[in-house]
Amino acid sequence: MNSRQSNAANQQSVLTGMGKFYDKIVNFSIVTRYLVYVLPVAALIAIPIVVGATVATDAKIGGIRLLWFFIWVECVWLSVWVAKLFAKTLPYIFVFLCGVISPGTRKYALILRRLEIPLSLVGWAVASIATFEALISRPDNTPQNWTSVMKKILAAALIASCIYLVEKLIIQLISISYHQRSFDLRIQDSKHQTHLLGLLYDASRALFPLYCPEFAEEDYRITGNVDTIRVGKKASGAATPMRLMGNVNRIGDKITSAFGNVASEITGKKVFNPNSAHSIVVEALEKKKSSEALAKRLWMSFVIEGREALSIEDIQEVLGPAHRDEADEIFAYIDADNNGDISLDEMIVKVVAMSRERKAIANSMHDIGDAISVLDSVLVAVAFVIIIFIFVAFLNASFVTTLATAGTTLLSLSFVFAVTCQEFLGSCIFLFIKHPYDVGDRVDINSEPLVVERISLLYTVFKRIDYMKMVQVPNIVLNTMWIENVTRSKAMKEQIELSISFDTSLEDIELLRAELEAFVRHPDNSRDFQDDVVLECAGVGTMDKLVLKAEIRHKSNWANE
Repeated sequence: MNSRQSNAANQQSVLTGMGKFYDKIVNFSIVTRYLVYVLPVAALIAIPIVVGATVATDAKIGGIRLLWFFIWVECVWLSVWVAKLFAKTLPYIFVFLCGVISPGTRKYALILRRLEIPLSLVGWAVASIATFEALISRPDNTPQNWTSVMKKILAAALIASCIYLVEKLIIQLISISYHQRSFDLRIQDSKHQTHLLGLLYDASRALFPLYCPEFAEEDYRITGNVDTIRVGKKASGAATPMRLMGNVNRIGDKITSAFGNVASEITGKKVFNPNSAHSIVVEALEKKKSSEALAKRLWMSFVIEGREALSIEDIQEVLGPAHRDEADEIFAYIDADNNGDISLDEMIVKVVAMSRERKAIANSMHDIGDAISVLDSVLVAVAFVIIIFIFVAFLNASFVTTLATAGTTLLSLSFVFAVTCQEFLGSCIFLFIKHPYDVGDRVDINSEPLVVERISLLYTVFKRIDYMKMVQVPNIVLNTMWIENVTRSKAMKEQIELSISFDTSLEDIELLRAELEAFVRHPDNSRDFQDDVVLECAGVGTMDKLVLKAEIRHKSNWANE
């Protein structure tokens, strides 16, 4: 029994060693990888080539000399990898030739990179049919009927590969244009806001080091070591193990940071450095509580003691003259109500909104990616049916009769697919062209307050704000509805109707206007409302009262309700 176990262990160790050696060769470079894949099969195919060129010079297969036939097989095998290598290098060639002219052409290089397999198939098909025609038509061959059939198959394969390439190209164009229209600006804004928060956090750490007594609780929440906070309120003996765990995490981060600093010196970029301000900010924005702790740390470390608001001078002072523009930009972004200062609640709301926006972008990109994948699968199925007809057209002499029969059958079944096709096309137009919302958007549909939870190709899942119920609505139905997107709206306003008596004097109406203006301009309300209030006469109702309409303008929308 022991001998069997030892033999099995020896075999396992041999396999593991061979596997490691194989992985080293394959993963060393793309050249060694292709050589490992290509050379063994190419050597086997070369054996009949040598035999046909030396020993059996008159040997033929179906009227074709053994030499030329296996040379064509060798060309077919090698052209697979040559075409794949060319498709892999084509994006770099494109960027080198066209990227200098227009940086915007780099997105087309991304399309070429994603079309590597379809381009490889087209190149393979072209090489196969070209070499077949050149080698089979040599004078020492006597082509038979199978060669003409093979030519038709290769021609059909070339057309099929082109159709597959066009289908994938359409999908990539839809994906690139959709993401460019919907996500590029949002992603750039999110990255820029994260960069600005990183500057603030770096300045905050310079004033108050990490885990200092003033911000120990916030720092533990920011870095994710919440358990250390919880056990800190227990007895010291019970808290010791968890404190040790927290210290181990901090030591591990310091070691990783040390290696990251070395890599940063080499590459000029921040590489796997968990203690960099940007890395900590990105990690903190993953959760709501850590985002709130980050906002609290930033605000409390900058505000002057005794004051209840943060001014632009405070941010300019901590960032220094070198980052004056960034300080102005940060203050303008956080001070959305334009009242000249930033309260703690305002800072928390903005940082949490940044966290929510990052999650919404990620969820939207995931859902749209799934929808594009479904669209890709449907188009591949359609392309497959077309490819079948192409092969039948090349190989069947009575193709017209076959096509007429198939067309009659499809026409008789069209009523089965008519509704599905209409829903599919309508949903594609609604989602990829109209695109009225993204994941996380606050919308009103038929006066129902909703939040977009998930987007699919044929349906959308909403959450009702009033009852918190999940609602699934087909996109083809939404295509015919009025959709009010609150999130995409800027500053909104509301109108309030007031009914007053006919004998109300103008002085009383002006007094009402003054009271409304005093309310919106009060320091407690100026963060939410704009200064101007519009008060106008809207009618006389049922001839028994005077109807006034008060228009109050907000400084933001109601997307966060």
